[in-house]
Amino acid sequence: MRMDFSIAIVGMSCRFAACPTPAAFWSAVMSRRCCLTPLGPDAEIPLGQRNVFERPYPVRMGQLGNLFSCVPAMQNFPRQVNAGENQDLYFASQLAFDALADAGMRHRSLDPVRGSVRIGYAPPFNASTVNWLQHTAFMDQTLDIIRRFFPHAPEESLDAVRMKLVESLPAPNASSFLLGTGYRFASWIARECSFSGVATTMDAGMLTGATAIMDAIGDLLSDRADVAIAGALTPPIPRAYLEGLSGEVPFSTRSELHPFAQEQDGTIPGEGGAFFVLKRRATALKDHDRIYALIRSVAIGHNPDDNPSAMLAEATDGSGIPVKSIGLVEADGSGIAVAERREIEAVQRLWGEHKPGGPLVALGSVKGNIGHTLRASMAAGILKAALALHRRVLPPQIAPERPHEALSNLSSSAYLLDEARPWITGDSSNPRRAAVLGANFDATAPVGSAAKGGRAAAVILEEEPEDRL
Repeated sequence: MRMDFSIAIVGMSCRFAACPTPAAFWSAVMSRRCCLTPLGPDAEIPLGQRNVFERPYPVRMGQLGNLFSCVPAMQNFPRQVNAGENQDLYFASQLAFDALADAGMRHRSLDPVRGSVRIGYAPPFNASTVNWLQHTAFMDQTLDIIRRFFPHAPEESLDAVRMKLVESLPAPNASSFLLGTGYRFASWIARECSFSGVATTMDAGMLTGATAIMDAIGDLLSDRADVAIAGALTPPIPRAYLEGLSGEVPFSTRSELHPFAQEQDGTIPGEGGAFFVLKRRATALKDHDRIYALIRSVAIGHNPDDNPSAMLAEATDGSGIPVKSIGLVEADGSGIAVAERREIEAVQRLWGEHKPGGPLVALGSVKGNIGHTLRASMAAGILKAALALHRRVLPPQIAPERPHEALSNLSSSAYLLDEARPWITGDSSNPRRAAVLGANFDATAPVGSAAKGGRAAAVILEEEPEDRL
């Protein structure tokens, strides 16, 4: 599916490893800082051990740490956080409110706002959902195990054990159950922002950020809304989630992730989220908003086995944007060797062999800084590309010692930046443009994800002209 338009990004927020704001995020990118940290002593993951699939755990991750903490009282929540509630909601709300503040808007308007909220989120194993399982299925399972070991135990003794177990658990309540499911996230944020339009929570895997933005753009183009909040988040990743994920993708055994290195052994997970405030460009100009970048096109669909560039080609061809006018590709760059080879092939197919004086395209991935943030990964890529366009800088990549051989020869039109460069181009007829790519893990090809054709997305961003009136 392709959409062609000109939508303005007028506000942004983020929280990733060691990056509490877009400014801190940009600083990490520009300084080529790796924000991955060792798993601390309080981590659930047993260091040095292998998981149920007999594969190693990652030795480092892009961890949020204290950046996941939010103050419910600042977000108008009526109660204190307890172990049976879902703090992911507080985190999402904080991102939404920070993005609105960045756009110069209040999140508690006295008058209704024609706005929509589109959030990408998949409830993990969190305190709220686990609490309800502990009171039901886990409780029954525990008592069944006790009965097997003590078949002659009187029922009143088992009742006493049950009561002791219940006393040791956080008390459940209806609010924590509903918040634990995740569907109320967007509704709560819309209410707090006085938004009168659509509010949804959705999950599209690693393409979630692009899909949330596509849905928000649809709200704006159909005139259902004048402003839209769109974003995606990956909250702190528990061991149970890592166990399942490791059955599909390999984790790197290295302490750093170097996208597009010649030797790759897997990805490194990360946590965090990024939110955007979007308006139609005409509305943003009328409101005298700061415009970080324009979203020109979004394509989401299937890359066939024989054409890994299908989605990028669809995003450019359908909107009339020459592919060679794109100066930066913020790639998936997951650290999974087969996926990165396929991505390089996609770019080189469209740009062709480099000729003297011909256009070049910079290739990079923010995953080297903050890890693979899963459902928030495309949101992170869009954030990086929008900041690059706004600041008119080609941002550096955390350079590998040996870049992939397909990028290191003189015939390649794609190259890795080892230093930041001024983005020297851009006028009304030749604006600066960036593409953000993403690919879903392929459950039908475990530990070779994205090696074959699969779901992919491409988002084309363009600078707001410097000479606008």
